[in-house]
Amino acid sequence: MDKFEFDFSNKLNEGFIGTFGITLKQLMKKMFGGQQVPILVKGTPREIRAFAKAMIREKDYYTVYKKYGLDNPKTYRSKYRLKRAIYDFERKTGMKWPLKFR
Repeated sequence: MDKFEFDFSNKLNEGFIGTFGITLKQLMKKMFGGQQVPILVKGTPREIRAFAKAMIREKDYYTVYKKYGLDNPKTYRSKYRLKRAIYDFERKTGMKWPLKFR
């Protein structure tokens, strides 16, 4: 089983920045597939909470989008919550959220 590790105290490291998006995409694929994946997140409490919230909102948006489609009000609300979580993540960590959505 793969173990995913994110260390936001190391975010100025080019290696971390380069692999952050790739690792996050792999993690999301496993999560959307229903697998339980061990995750280790290091950083300040604010960074960890912002990361967790953005991950939860990504999964929520994906679930609502799959169930109701893009034109449903529930999907719009979920997309707004995701955008807000991404904004908070970027503001609190100083990093860009690497995943794009519709």
